[in-house]
Amino acid sequence: MHNYCLRLSFVGTNFHGWQVQPGLRTVQGVLEKAIGELFGRSIRPTGCCRTDAGVHAKDYIANFKASKFFPPDSLLKALNALLPEDVGVSEVWLAEEKFNARYSVKGKLYVYRVYPSHARNPFLEPFLWRLPYTLKLEEMKKASGLFLGRHDFSGFAKLEGEEDPFVEIEECEVVENEGIVEIRVRAKRFLRYMVRRIAGALIYLGMGKLSLEDIREFLKGKKCPYTAQAKGLTLEKVFL
Repeated sequence: MHNYCLRLSFVGTNFHGWQVQPGLRTVQGVLEKAIGELFGRSIRPTGCCRTDAGVHAKDYIANFKASKFFPPDSLLKALNALLPEDVGVSEVWLAEEKFNARYSVKGKLYVYRVYPSHARNPFLEPFLWRLPYTLKLEEMKKASGLFLGRHDFSGFAKLEGEEDPFVEIEECEVVENEGIVEIRVRAKRFLRYMVRRIAGALIYLGMGKLSLEDIREFLKGKKCPYTAQAKGLTLEKVFL
């Protein structure tokens, strides 16, 4: 049995996230279809994480197992010939049999981009949240430090079943890049909506609608009422 590992990227605008959902266009679904055409049977790939509808990925890891051998370079070419233009495979390799994209990756870096401007650039618009507000950048930078370390993020997430709400944040910073404000968050695992709500809290604090004390209360379990738009979020890097 061969364990094929893929590094891919996708523009999430026209996808309902990674995970297969009946009747909806998903990244996992279009990848499964392409793999099935090449291997002659239905094979569902495993992804490193789920993504919300509209969220993008510059770097994403998936794997699948098959008895048929396909040279990695040839598989890369064949997959890209079959996949739609909003998905691309950049690397294919054979991993150890025990490798599982969901459990074996060591961490993920998400970047949320917000553009505080009345000006609009149609080449950037699909990948950021443009707001006609001036943001208090120094306040946002100060607040980002509150998220570092291990915290109960139940106030920032939609928990499923007995899911552990405690997550350790390894990096959380706010930087400005050519007028675009980037909120960078890195951890081994994330909860559903967690990054978008961290971004929402920091952005609304930057607009003067929240305080540092509000964010401290959210980290104690109070529900954060703000979820940043999906299109501004990109899975920037997956660490192996």
